[in-house]
Amino acid sequence: MGVVDLHGPGVLGEYFIKRQLAEWIPDDIRRQLTTHVHTWVQPAANLACLGTSTERISWHGTCRECLCQLTATIDTEGAGQNKCIDETGHHFHSTLSTQAETSNDQQAGFSATCRGRTRCCKCALTTSFSLQLPVIEPSMSTALSTARMSMHSHHPTQGTRELFGTVSTLFKLIKNACAGNTKPIRLHGDAPRRLLKFDAACNHILEIMGFELIGEEFHPPEIVRVAGEALDKTNSHRDVRLTQVRASLLFRRLESARLELHVWAGQIQRQLPRDERQALFAPTMVEDALGRALGTRDYKRAPSGKLTLLMATTGAVDAKHTAAEDAYRALGVLDDVSDALVKWAYTRLTEEDQSDDPVFGPHARERFDSLVTISAARASKELGVLVANERERGMVATGAIRSACVALFGQPQSEVDTIDSDTVREVFLARVAETTAPKVRMELAEHLAVLADAKQDVALKAYADNVLSSLETSTEIELGGAAGVAAWKGKVDTWEQLPVGLKNIGNTCYLNSILQCLFSILPIRSAVLSHGDNKTWNEELCLGRNDGGRLLTRDEIAEALKFVKQLKHLFEALVTQRVEGWAAKRVRTSSDGHPLASAVAPLAVAPDRELADMLLLRVGSSTTSTTQTSSQQQDVDECIAQCVGLLVRALPPPSLMDASDQDSDLSGPGDTWIYKLLSGALEVATERVGASSKKTEKPLNEAFLNLNLNIPGEAADINDCIDAFFAPSEISGSDKHDTDAMETDTSQPGASAVLQASSSDAGQMVRRSRLKNAPPVLCMQVQRVQFDMTTMRAFKINSHLRLREQVSLTPYLHFDGAAAAHSRRHELQQRLRTVNEHLSVLNVPIQTAAQTDNAQVSVVSALERVQAFMAGIGRWAELDDARALLADLPQSASFITSSAENVALQLREMSSALSQARQLWEDELRSTQSELESIYASVLQDDTAYTLHAVFIHSGHSPEFGHYWVYVRDYVREKNLVRWLKFNDSQVTVVDSSEIFGVVPKQGEEAANPYYLVYVRTNCIDETADFGV
Repeated sequence: MGVVDLHGPGVLGEYFIKRQLAEWIPDDIRRQLTTHVHTWVQPAANLACLGTSTERISWHGTCRECLCQLTATIDTEGAGQNKCIDETGHHFHSTLSTQAETSNDQQAGFSATCRGRTRCCKCALTTSFSLQLPVIEPSMSTALSTARMSMHSHHPTQGTRELFGTVSTLFKLIKNACAGNTKPIRLHGDAPRRLLKFDAACNHILEIMGFELIGEEFHPPEIVRVAGEALDKTNSHRDVRLTQVRASLLFRRLESARLELHVWAGQIQRQLPRDERQALFAPTMVEDALGRALGTRDYKRAPSGKLTLLMATTGAVDAKHTAAEDAYRALGVLDDVSDALVKWAYTRLTEEDQSDDPVFGPHARERFDSLVTISAARASKELGVLVANERERGMVATGAIRSACVALFGQPQSEVDTIDSDTVREVFLARVAETTAPKVRMELAEHLAVLADAKQDVALKAYADNVLSSLETSTEIELGGAAGVAAWKGKVDTWEQLPVGLKNIGNTCYLNSILQCLFSILPIRSAVLSHGDNKTWNEELCLGRNDGGRLLTRDEIAEALKFVKQLKHLFEALVTQRVEGWAAKRVRTSSDGHPLASAVAPLAVAPDRELADMLLLRVGSSTTSTTQTSSQQQDVDECIAQCVGLLVRALPPPSLMDASDQDSDLSGPGDTWIYKLLSGALEVATERVGASSKKTEKPLNEAFLNLNLNIPGEAADINDCIDAFFAPSEISGSDKHDTDAMETDTSQPGASAVLQASSSDAGQMVRRSRLKNAPPVLCMQVQRVQFDMTTMRAFKINSHLRLREQVSLTPYLHFDGAAAAHSRRHELQQRLRTVNEHLSVLNVPIQTAAQTDNAQVSVVSALERVQAFMAGIGRWAELDDARALLADLPQSASFITSSAENVALQLREMSSALSQARQLWEDELRSTQSELESIYASVLQDDTAYTLHAVFIHSGHSPEFGHYWVYVRDYVREKNLVRWLKFNDSQVTVVDSSEIFGVVPKQGEEAANPYYLVYVRTNCIDETADFGV
């Protein structure tokens, strides 16, 4: 018995329908049809029947090849539309038995059915399936087809006509029998003998359906007479007879046979000329209907370009097609799913793996092989990143292992685990001794690393790492000996050699993004790399620096210095690896065509675990006492605040700093160059409006490390977010305090003014703010995480945010300045909304009652189609056949033609008017968008003009999980070139600017959106942002 374990690996919902259900072949059928895949259809005409029905049955289909009947029953009550809880869709775990259960009936009937069940592991949607074996078995249909076709071997089409005549006649006879018609079939009747032939194949089918040959007539089974009495409303025993019919398995077999014959006739007539086909037998494909019933149709699909590439590849080389097909099957996905769904399925199967070693065991390697195959077939960058990350943590593809064995042992090895590690070392050393070429030795070392990862031998892996390091060192000797890095620093082409990535050491993707961004800010990088000069940092542990109104202890200073030292080591490694990577290219070429070329991990540095813990295992505020309980830090802005706080603590006290670095107006951290670089200041004022007299309170200063921006709508521009931040806001009753007691604490940056107003005075308190001091580096956090008070859970807002390369904060230097400066912009935005509303009305989809495929057209298109149809009626009426038909109607042909022409004229006028209106609105839309874009693009180049430098991206629909990466602007002054780099852990790639500044989200990445932004003041960008070495 073939069974898919309900607790085994799951598959995506649509894969279950199109693959597992389609290949669910009962053992009895497989013996008759060796190669067969179900295609589910239903007859176009929905015929009534007396069989039992279940209200919970949501779908029914019949295979047009083997005539098996599949019924799906959704067991989960209150499932609604049955969609899953997130965008990845259902992940079904199924059990499908291929052994039929047989039920016997007292009236010599029987039924054979296979049972199945599936359950989604995420939303618990449960569905039961029954696959009923056909009454007319494949062997019977084959025998009848052979008999009819052999009669006309010289004319196959005529043989098909004979076969269709027999099957369609059988269908009509069984249909009548199900309706209670007890009339026997006479063998010598002209029509029956001509259509049925009454040969052995036809008689066998009649007998299997319960018909009995008595003399010269086939008589229907007794249950047909009972059914006729049940349908007779005048029969006093109608209820009793109806109960007998419903209880009869033989009658249900008759109904099943009727449906099978209906579908079989439809399958046969597909081979007939179109003009001979009957609409009664036209089948309807119902596979998609099952997908809609189970909520599996709305999954993310790959762009058409990738599918075209895959089809071109698989069509040219059949072996690749087989490998790719098997890879999709192994992951339980269809070949048209998006890269993101492939990644999700791979990760999900790893989580569900119940084997002894789900991370590196045989099942894990099979999954990784599938991932590598799909990534190569699609040429996918996204999947390539996942492959590289998996390779980095020790996963090895079977192909790489085979190549390594061939390179070292001369032939593939069936079981790598059985090869002793000492033997691997000895063979490797023997191969290395045979050559002096650095390139060949490096390739052998890479093969050694592959086998070490495959064996999961820690000692062998350490040995391989040492060998690779030694070979790199020997390469450096050719580059200039011990001074290799220093000698090559000034020669590195930073445009050709990309920066180095950071390895993910365990849910640290957001930390890696922050560290890369800090490295790109020149003042911070220069200061960190200068650690050890006994000037930039408080390496003498001198007391005197305040933090939150208290004096820092030597232990706190020492801890902060330790952080700076760790950060210096990381920054030095990023520089060194970039230099070495570029220099190595000058000495040896890359392994083009080498089997391991795609598996070698990119240049990447692993952050020290202690450095990560100092940022992740502390409370994010720099004012937190060391006695407080530590907590896991998972937010970018708080992690940045923690990093800035540690850097400030490591600085010398004010008394030891240069006079230029001091500010008499500030105390504590605010007097440092770090806060002058990153921190700005707002001036906040409150006024009471609506009272007897307008009263404005004295403005207060409020420092900030980042502006917290809300997204005002489904799709917004970054300028709209900044407008909303500086817009006047009402203060709720709980925030009103006595204005006479208004206070502020400016001892620490970012401290908010405590605004207090008298509750006895009537009127509404309004808060206004303006920019007082614009920092060189301006950080903005997009407030995507909100809290639902109903569910008491946090959720993420995935609305698209349109970013701009440059923004100006000049309008915000004055209270309500944005409202005046951007009034025209707001007018255009309102006009855009109005025009889009008009266009959306014209594009409202309509659907006619005759449509069954959910095809929808707009009202304008519908009018154009109907107008064209009515205009064609006049030409139709001129045909001879049409004239003969119209002659029998009460209206004359001229009346029908003129009426159609009048209707067509009215429709043409209506369609023309609507089309003209649409054209006008589309023209206005384009002109309004153009003017709005020109306003956004015109940025005044003054002290508050900013250029976008870094964009932190969070990918995921939930704030509780997801993935971070960062885009950073790379500017090479010597060549005056600008590009955008994507830092995705170990992977560093050049991307098109459309990924950052797109008008709409990238297809398949709607949940990957900006979360944290870093802008640099344009007039000091050369001294602030740099990725050099």
